[in-house]
Amino acid sequence: MENLSGGRKEKKSYNMHKLTYILENSNLFNWSDALFLPEDEVWNKETEGMVLDPDEVEDDVVDLPKEAIDNNFMYVLSMQMIQSIVMNVKEQRVEASEEDLVEAFLFYYDNDAYI
Repeated sequence: MENLSGGRKEKKSYNMHKLTYILENSNLFNWSDALFLPEDEVWNKETEGMVLDPDEVEDDVVDLPKEAIDNNFMYVLSMQMIQSIVMNVKEQRVEASEEDLVEAFLFYYDNDAYI
């Protein structure tokens, strides 16, 4: 067991979440974090991703958090932008569904614009 008072920095534990969970709960994440998703698959509501601090890099050459590298994930968008996309959808549709959120997210990612 590691003695945290001995000067070692505690490592954060990151969990994978479905894209729908991340979108529906975007307000629970720090605005300074970012969404990372698989680099080699088509994203949908079932896609598993991670919310990580994009500045927590161990290698400035790769410029990605270790967890993203280990899972072949790429930086997608900041949580601040994700929160903005979700807010925009909910302003348009009070009862926005999972599908609405994912559609708006994918549209923004592809077009750099809101639906």
